[in-house]
Amino acid sequence: MRSRVSLAVLAMLSAAALPSRAGQVRVDVSNIQFTPATVTINHGDHVVWVWLSGTHSTTSGSSCTEDGIFNSTLVSTAAGVSFSWKSGAQTSVPYFCIQHCDLGMTGRINFGTSVPVADFRITEIQYNVAGGRDLIEITNHGNAIGNLGDYRLSVQAGVAVTLPLASLSVPGGGHVVLHGNATGTSTTTDVFLPSLPDLPPSGAVALYVPDSQTPSLALADQIIDFAQWGAAGGPNEATANGATLWTAGQFVPAVAAGHSLELCDFTTRGAGAWAEISTPNFGSYGGCVTPAVPATWGRIQQRYR
Repeated sequence: MRSRVSLAVLAMLSAAALPSRAGQVRVDVSNIQFTPATVTINHGDHVVWVWLSGTHSTTSGSSCTEDGIFNSTLVSTAAGVSFSWKSGAQTSVPYFCIQHCDLGMTGRINFGTSVPVADFRITEIQYNVAGGRDLIEITNHGNAIGNLGDYRLSVQAGVAVTLPLASLSVPGGGHVVLHGNATGTSTTTDVFLPSLPDLPPSGAVALYVPDSQTPSLALADQIIDFAQWGAAGGPNEATANGATLWTAGQFVPAVAAGHSLELCDFTTRGAGAWAEISTPNFGSYGGCVTPAVPATWGRIQQRYR
């Protein structure tokens, strides 16, 4: 279904499509070991470390000598610790735990081409149903199992809500539905976030990798997806723009009550990849094939799951 789009909004959406970003790989930190100890990723992917037990660090370098690429510092699970690093043009990155390097607590990040990884994306949003029924769908669009545990969601300036599960395995093509301002028992497919406020008529949703050590929402290397509707200038728009996930000033037009916004094109970023659908389809494919402004680029964009 096509959204009704004014000429002013159409002009704002006429920017070129933004490229898709890379994925995420998780490493657990516990029991004087990194699990898995060696990972292979693509350039630009995030490595996410989550502490499960003990006092450890993730410090880049070899022979127990820091080289300055990244350093979580020495921290304990008592603090609910996570740390992330977005890779660049490196060829191989060894790392270690400062406290247990001499006991063999080391790891390595290798790089390949078209390596299967997780790729978490915001794929559907419902913001206009009363009674604590705001919903946000996260899909693993990657071709490997991902772990959404401890990822952060932000709908307010300077405030993020951490998913309340330290481990949340999501297969490639799998979906997790986040229930905002609602209570319930979280499962592998439905997560309740009572501290997440109701989504406003004009707002934005940003998804960030876990990182309790440098948790600023202004860091472009930690945001992994973003969507904005109703108006420009929403929370975290500047960060998303800096990460080339979204062009500042873009927004998806507001939708009718009871409808939802759905991502129709995984191959681009920006408002033009989204559309209004009259029957929300959280947790499944909704048959969305026409984005909000298909004429802008003169092609029909397809949704891939």
